[in-house]
Amino acid sequence: MTLTSSAKFGTGARRRRERGQTILLVAISIVSLLAMAALAIDVVTLYVASTEIQRAADAAALVGAKAMVDSGVTTLQPSDGDVVQGETLAQDMAISAVSAVVQAAVNKVAGGSPVLVGGVPTFSWAQGNGNPHITVTLQQSNLPTFFAKVWGSKSAIASASATAEAYNPANSQNFTPIQTSCVKPWLIGNDDPRHPGTPFVARTTGQVETPATSILGEQFWLSSDCSNGNLDACTGFQSDPPSSGTIGPGGPPFDNFVPAQVTTNAGDICPSSTASPCGGGKDPANKLAIECCNVTSYTCGGSTTNAHYTQSLDPGYPEKSTNSDLALGTECLIHASAEQSGQGQDSLDWKTAPFPNGPPQILAGGGPKKNNFVSTSSSIVTIPILDTQVGVFLPKTPPYAVTVLGFLQAFVNSVDDQGVDGHHSDVNITVLNVIGCSQTPNANAPAVGGNGASPIPVRLITPP
Repeated sequence: MTLTSSAKFGTGARRRRERGQTILLVAISIVSLLAMAALAIDVVTLYVASTEIQRAADAAALVGAKAMVDSGVTTLQPSDGDVVQGETLAQDMAISAVSAVVQAAVNKVAGGSPVLVGGVPTFSWAQGNGNPHITVTLQQSNLPTFFAKVWGSKSAIASASATAEAYNPANSQNFTPIQTSCVKPWLIGNDDPRHPGTPFVARTTGQVETPATSILGEQFWLSSDCSNGNLDACTGFQSDPPSSGTIGPGGPPFDNFVPAQVTTNAGDICPSSTASPCGGGKDPANKLAIECCNVTSYTCGGSTTNAHYTQSLDPGYPEKSTNSDLALGTECLIHASAEQSGQGQDSLDWKTAPFPNGPPQILAGGGPKKNNFVSTSSSIVTIPILDTQVGVFLPKTPPYAVTVLGFLQAFVNSVDDQGVDGHHSDVNITVLNVIGCSQTPNANAPAVGGNGASPIPVRLITPP
């Protein structure tokens, strides 16, 4: 069979007519790929911004809750006459703290500061005065876009909300247990030195002494309860169980404590300096627990024992000595070079605006912020309150188990009482907050937080 010319060359002709289609397909594909890439850029931009603004909201809510804790309002009972004014103070402190952190360089969203929706956070006291909630909603409306410009949209919006809680189990009969670390090893008696016979915390209900203004801002001394017969041991007690008193008739009030059993941990955080007053010590474990952050956690409340004291040492030994572990460890903790005030440690001004008229002010005594007001300090400590009503006497056989039923948040002012009546090298404190736990914990997992600056956990609540 013989092929015609058209049959012989038909395929070639068709190929000539199809020339250039590949370029067209490639062009269309490139446009599609570029559109997909642009869309991917927009999606990634929005995703990153969403993550950034959520982190910013979380940080702002936690900072606001911490400011509410620092105000002291969580100590108030619902019946306290200062509740309304205390809540106003707490909200003002939280608003100031949130505004500062929203504008902070570390909280940028897509390179700019987000906006606090509504201008201020929202607050809820419905959970009880011990557990206020704060909600922060942030928005960033200047997010750049690429692909969206095709439809006339030049920017996108990202927003996020976060709610934080300041959880204080005080004044709550059925409470969620708390765990806090970096607690100082001073198991103080449950007796207010300024109001003898009045406990800081009611052991069965967890209620804090009222009115709160009778204890917040109180200043008194912590003194070792050990009666050791000039031995570095705690085989006897000046008051059993530990209680409060005055240094001489009508003198400064003090509260006795017994030394807690201390276990050192690899994760303990200590000062970098080992020069005096840091480093060394007659009983290094106890001294380090004073000047370091000891990560062993303490719980409070319930009816079972949750702590132990030790008879093997007296941190105040020798009495009337500037070289006791209690004195040197505390000086290291607060960055004081010697006893008495004005030795490089931070100072607290509670009287200028006494609670609930205003927050206490902390003046830095050293470092880059020296002579400037600061919002926190290494002088702020957590001190466990010993249940001294379990029995008339402390247990005299190992493991010397006792019960912690609350905590004091306190500011350490100085060391030394000028040797008055044998109380040389004692620790002077101002009470900032009180936390109590009843004997009826619920089945919830413990709320963990505090880290020594405050025993009141600050935590995010999900969903907001």
